[in-house]
Amino acid sequence: MSSMADVSTAAGPVRVRRFWRASTIAVGIVVGTLLIALTIGVLQTGYVRRDIQVLLSGQDLRSGGWLSRMVVHAVGMLPNLAQQQLVLSLLASATSGVLFAALYDRLRRNGWYAAGTIAVIAAILAHAGTLYTFTAWSTAIPLFIAFAVLIPFIRALEDVGDVQAAIGLGMVLPLLVLAGPTPALLIPPLAIGAALADPDARRDPRAFIAMILVATLPTLIVIFGILGYTAQAGLNPLDVLVPYVATYGRLQVGNMAGSIATLTAFAPCLVVPIAYCFWPALPERRHIVSALAVVALPLYLAVARVFLNTAMPALTPPLALIAAMVSWLAVVRLPLGLRILAVVMLVVSATMSWVTPMLWDDPAWRGAMLELVPGGSAAPPALRPSL
Repeated sequence: MSSMADVSTAAGPVRVRRFWRASTIAVGIVVGTLLIALTIGVLQTGYVRRDIQVLLSGQDLRSGGWLSRMVVHAVGMLPNLAQQQLVLSLLASATSGVLFAALYDRLRRNGWYAAGTIAVIAAILAHAGTLYTFTAWSTAIPLFIAFAVLIPFIRALEDVGDVQAAIGLGMVLPLLVLAGPTPALLIPPLAIGAALADPDARRDPRAFIAMILVATLPTLIVIFGILGYTAQAGLNPLDVLVPYVATYGRLQVGNMAGSIATLTAFAPCLVVPIAYCFWPALPERRHIVSALAVVALPLYLAVARVFLNTAMPALTPPLALIAAMVSWLAVVRLPLGLRILAVVMLVVSATMSWVTPMLWDDPAWRGAMLELVPGGSAAPPALRPSL
């Protein structure tokens, strides 16, 4: 029973904690070091990162967001492939250390004991999609950060619904533009939702328009900044439109069942925010909108993969859901049963990501990972990286 208590929150008030505590720094260093060692091992098998493959193919303008493109282009200036791969991998691993240190700090601030927090982090790190992101396809990291940051602001808007909360949400909406064309489509409905959260905006059309402007102004500033940077750099401003035309210009009908199956198989932890909506005797007022947003935002990505012309891997929507859920765990007060369920479902998610490899399509990476496992060289030829 004591192990279960480690997953739960303390009964008393949450103490104020400094971020730069020894335990937080230790978590960041350990996670970053583990991923650096794993990444170097994968690269030594001869695997070429997918984001580097996209850069070498000349198709980088048609995929990823602005932040990812800037980083990959900067790395592409290095003289050879080995240096490009190593530097990009080191950047991704260092970023992971900071992100997981921040997650550890936020969960501890929300009352989680150290054992429960470490269990959450370990389950996320054990997920095949997490390892794939940091060792093979890091262009989705800005998207995961955007979804993780959105959830607390949606919860604040649901809780207060005033102009200040709308401004807070508006300040993070530009992250969706920087993350890529597909998540950028979420900005209009989120801005409308921010306006409708205000009682005055629901009664007065002028207040509604003002709230829309409050929520979208930071995004417009970022868009004009991108256009200005492009013009000052002497580039063709039409290049800014290339990713959007490539993504929106041709609708398609893909495998909807497969995309949803990937989401539910790799992230069954989506049952936790759904269960929260019906769970009796919560320790705080129930916030249904932010809980359902944890499921709705990644579900949109799973559907968008089917109809939009995007290079988004099948693992991205499940990982976006996990990022949103752990961010939600850091701000919501859950009873013991739901916290245990959250840890168990994260473990199930990690397990499913390895036992259902047919739902995503990079056998070379799986082969490279098998090379690092004792006896992995006996893997079937179809999974070997050289093939």
